[in-house]
Amino acid sequence: MRSLEEILRAVDSIPDYYGHKATSVNYKNGWGDTPLHIVSCWGDCEAIKILIEAGADINARGETGFTPLHCATEQNRIEAVALLLSLGAEIVQDSNGHTPLELADLLERKEIIKILSGGI
Repeated sequence: MRSLEEILRAVDSIPDYYGHKATSVNYKNGWGDTPLHIVSCWGDCEAIKILIEAGADINARGETGFTPLHCATEQNRIEAVALLLSLGAEIVQDSNGHTPLELADLLERKEIIKILSGGI
């Protein structure tokens, strides 16, 4: 199992974090994204669990109002979507008024639609 520090270093290494250093689990980069947003986009379930256990805000909002659940949905990370929901992620609207379910519908993510609709 990776450490929290290893996960934060991995997040630091991506272009979205250049010039920013993820110093904590709830640190926000220039776009308002936290490390949990990033690992949710990656679909990294182990990192999601570690960040949540370390106190990451599962419903943190980025600049566009995206939550980690929106990120996982957009990137078609089926297991991450299911995990985030099981850990208490809320289905909320982004700044454009779209919920992760509406986003999944727009992007034709059939498996994610099923999960977000309660049909896991």
